[in-house]
Amino acid sequence: MRDRPKAHDAVGDEDDARAIRRIFTELREAFAEHDAEKFDERFASDVVFTAVNGQRFHGWEEIHRYHRERLTHHAEGIRTWYEIDRITFPDPSVAVVFLRQPVVTRDDQRASIGTWVLVKKEGSWWFCAMHNTGIASGVTP
Repeated sequence: MRDRPKAHDAVGDEDDARAIRRIFTELREAFAEHDAEKFDERFASDVVFTAVNGQRFHGWEEIHRYHRERLTHHAEGIRTWYEIDRITFPDPSVAVVFLRQPVVTRDDQRASIGTWVLVKKEGSWWFCAMHNTGIASGVTP
């Protein structure tokens, strides 16, 4: 059997990990404020986002239009936050975040898991690809 390299063995800078965690805190705050502009602030211009329902968005304009509509018309009474399971750095300028996102409404509780990729450009972290999927009842991610 052939030796395979590890993709996630690069150690990230602790300052970078803190900065990324702070970005997720800002996302939670922006959602609570229903502020799509703030929510999408760290999305790259060519971001690709796959929503939990399978809908895929290409580029900042497309995802911002989606978030603006969702946060303006469908976010009232919803609480959500991000529980980061792990941040890996396959390269010093690339971070992969594995997370869980609980969602609580007046009538329901559910969660999704996601894999979000960030790139570091000119000293700042930017979301470039995200994929979320719902967690089926009875499944432990």
